[in-house]
Amino acid sequence: MAKVIIHTTMTLDGFIARPNDEIDWAFKYSADEMTKEIIAEIGAVVMGNGGYITENALPYGGQVKVPQFVVTHKPRDPVTIGGLTFTFVNSIERAVALAKAAAGEKSVTLLGASIDQQCLNAGLVDEIMIHLAPVLIGKGIRLFDNLRAGDTELERIELVATGGITSLRFRVIN
Repeated sequence: MAKVIIHTTMTLDGFIARPNDEIDWAFKYSADEMTKEIIAEIGAVVMGNGGYITENALPYGGQVKVPQFVVTHKPRDPVTIGGLTFTFVNSIERAVALAKAAAGEKSVTLLGASIDQQCLNAGLVDEIMIHLAPVLIGKGIRLFDNLRAGDTELERIELVATGGITSLRFRVIN
């Protein structure tokens, strides 16, 4: 069964995007072999409606040709852009269930801080993979700003330093 993974590049000061959602700083840290291996593991993607992207900025640069599930308050018919099909769903639980079914034995990757946090709060995340970039941007969107109260225990399962980044992989213990 598919695992649900938060997979992101994060600055040393804890941001995954600038205040305007720009991730320009991340591109110089995301082209290593480990990232390519992880991209090969992806079987489906879940994102928020704010992360639903146009043809000019497809998730993972359009390299990951897998089903895309968009969580939104206003579901609509699926849309295909640049070879990717986006299915619009009105609940995080349903989006993850559909993505897991679509992914088969591969993983489901979550895109965006809000979706990451909602899935963590709902107990839907199996692993967290962070590529920690050696850069400070001072302000922006934090990965873990809106988590429910209480501890979420993690077990470190991988630590790799390569290509200027430190990659940390944790199993979420529910």
